[in-house]
Amino acid sequence: MHQRVNTFLERMYRLKRVPQALLFYGKEGIGKKAVAFDFAKALLCLKGTFPACNTCPSCHYMNQFNQTPVEQLRVYSDKETGKKVFLYLQGEHPDFIYLQPEKDEIKIDQIRGVRDFLNLKPALSQKKVVLIAPAESMNPYSQNAILKTLEEPPQDTHFILVANNLNNLLSTVRSRCYPVEFRELSKEEIKSITGIKDEEILELCEGSITKANQLMQKKDLLKLARAVLSGSPLELYNVSTQVEKLDYEDQKLFLQLLEIMLHKRLLQNKEKWEFYEPIIDRITFVLDNLKRGIKLSLFLFYLNAYLTEVKK
Repeated sequence: MHQRVNTFLERMYRLKRVPQALLFYGKEGIGKKAVAFDFAKALLCLKGTFPACNTCPSCHYMNQFNQTPVEQLRVYSDKETGKKVFLYLQGEHPDFIYLQPEKDEIKIDQIRGVRDFLNLKPALSQKKVVLIAPAESMNPYSQNAILKTLEEPPQDTHFILVANNLNNLLSTVRSRCYPVEFRELSKEEIKSITGIKDEEILELCEGSITKANQLMQKKDLLKLARAVLSGSPLELYNVSTQVEKLDYEDQKLFLQLLEIMLHKRLLQNKEKWEFYEPIIDRITFVLDNLKRGIKLSLFLFYLNAYLTEVKK
């Protein structure tokens, strides 16, 4: 999986030209974070091999990190108020931390925690590694706070940022990182990795392992999406009622399905580009603002009415 990227990373590693800050980007769920973790393990490996040796103490601690429940890896700091503040994930390896969102975003207190980590000398390996995923979950304050560090990182530290959406990262953050693009996986790769053979799911997952597995478990969402795009007003009412009851993650996947299906319609009917493009943009807007309490039932009736006009 991602042989092109792995070959490129191996070449950088063997030439000892690994940048201080790397930005892995591509669609969600295609294995970027797994590659980032393996690369971090190689950077920290005591035997200096690529891939990592998997036998030295450093590799042992990194593998242990992967097998430990998240709650046991969480590191906190105590503010003057006595309130506990989540900083990052860290296992037994003293030279590796994984920065992930607290609820929905990476906050400025977490970046301050990273700075404290950077002040320490490597205790086991020759290097330290900070993995941030998803990097776009850093709020604007956090992104601005990390700029100086990315601009002049300690020579013994590597940052690996993993992003699903570059548009949500400040251009100043992007410019301070070496970009590594991950392409979506082919249908055959998805089929080989997941064992999924359903052609519709392989088509709609858009090269994402995560999405393919989600769709296999949530086939009812496929049925709801089809009903919105082609159902009667009565059926639409039943669907909208069901969609309102879904949790956030299922609503998000449902909207992503609508977006993908409409985009495929657009590719099959390019002369109606000016009709499909605005509604696809609208779905993207709703996705971006879903947590703000947008009433999906109203949006679905709007969508259905718009598509009825397109068919005329």
